[in-house]
Amino acid sequence: MVRSPSIERCARAAFALALFVTLPRASAAADSAEPSLRFARHAETVAVPDLAWLRAEVASRVVRVHEPYEDAVVGFDAFPFDRVLDAIYGPAWRGEEELLFTCRDGYQPALPVRRFVDHRAWLAFGREGREEFELDKLESGSVRRIGLGPFYLVWENLDDPVVRQEADYGWPYQLVGVELIRRLDRFPRMAPAADASATVRDGFEAFRIHCSKCHRINGEGGSIGPELNAGVNPVEYRDDAWLRSWITEPDAIRPGTRMPPLNPLLPDRDRTVDRILAYLGHMASRSRDGR
Repeated sequence: MVRSPSIERCARAAFALALFVTLPRASAAADSAEPSLRFARHAETVAVPDLAWLRAEVASRVVRVHEPYEDAVVGFDAFPFDRVLDAIYGPAWRGEEELLFTCRDGYQPALPVRRFVDHRAWLAFGREGREEFELDKLESGSVRRIGLGPFYLVWENLDDPVVRQEADYGWPYQLVGVELIRRLDRFPRMAPAADASATVRDGFEAFRIHCSKCHRINGEGGSIGPELNAGVNPVEYRDDAWLRSWITEPDAIRPGTRMPPLNPLLPDRDRTVDRILAYLGHMASRSRDGR
């Protein structure tokens, strides 16, 4: 039987209502001592479960992974993330396009849903053998102790060479928000023109994976680093050689910078830089300020 759009809308509304009914502390999350995490779908909040609710709905265990920031095997108390997504969204999340993660400090990576189908992610809330939920991260030439709470997304990578090679790609900590998105709906001002070349379109995808988690284009993206297109685009005041060095070895240009290098283990790394620069050059004529 074919369901009408109105029936579909009613069904979705009923499902969302049922989720909120089964999340007794969702409405009081801000007043709860338990860590909480906002889940949304296409900009609409679905639920804000706290740790107590997650413990009741999804079985947790200690998972050991090669932690990319400490470069060591570490154990975390964690929930299987696919089970968490099932509990929040139902199985339909597997047919969505991307998951956008928001962290307390403005870091905002987006990952394809397919990655969560093909590989195993865990939502960590504690560290094995330690009272404090934190790690030691090499940053700006020195080791800095980082608090990971309320949640940290980690990946099984001890026996997964693909995830292991990608280093810290897709490991957001201080996680406060998860959202199912369609990238062109969520980032319309970051997208290139419809008639952009294949190189520019590939550069857009590379920028979103490697750069937009920290940088914005036309107001869209992460907020740790500077905006790259409202005002002056980097290609307008730096030459190609300087930009390549900055992307691949930023500490050689500015010792102690928080800017990380593009993953040295990334296959076809030089071509990825080519594509990112082609995308930035294209976007210089598409600034939000109307230049």
